[in-house]
Amino acid sequence: MHSRPDITTQWRQAPVTISILAISTLVFALMSLFGDAIILDWLAFNKVEFNGRRFELVSPGSEYWRYVTPALIHFGLIHILFNGLWIWEFGSRLELRLGSMFTLNLFLAGSIGGNLLQSWWSGPSIFGGLSGVVYAYMGCLWVMWRLRPGLVPIDVPAVFTFMWIWLFIGFTGILKTLGLGSIANGAHLGGLLVGIVTGVIITRLFPKRG
Repeated sequence: MHSRPDITTQWRQAPVTISILAISTLVFALMSLFGDAIILDWLAFNKVEFNGRRFELVSPGSEYWRYVTPALIHFGLIHILFNGLWIWEFGSRLELRLGSMFTLNLFLAGSIGGNLLQSWWSGPSIFGGLSGVVYAYMGCLWVMWRLRPGLVPIDVPAVFTFMWIWLFIGFTGILKTLGLGSIANGAHLGGLLVGIVTGVIITRLFPKRG
């Protein structure tokens, strides 16, 4: 098991992870300064349009960025801090070992997969957050940890247990009952499936030794 590089090295060698965190923080700051409506009008999965009688949510259509940008939207400080922590923890590990292009592609795939499944799951609605990407990263790392140990160093494998439990708790609806808000379970599951498939592909591509 390789030791993990120090924090300075990670900052230099994980530009995609840093960029994701920086852009998400900027979007959150803009929402705080100018209000949610303006930012959501540009970045939410479903655009709000007036049909002559009332406002309604419509599908992204040809505005293809909307399949990705909901991942950059957060609705509270705890929301962005929690997701940001896991993006850094999982994303920097993947980027340091498998490269920036791989991490960027997994971010895009996890965002699209999570957002599409969430849209199908809940119907037209406003949702957001990096949690779908978090589960894409986690799913990929979990598969590699199981099938190719050491390919990407994991200091505390028990973190996977926590993430699986958190996924289950989301599906119970207890967090909404406790007043902690709705959970985008479709995004979590969609991202997770993308990550698992990616992890299986990666473990088949890398030799068992090397």
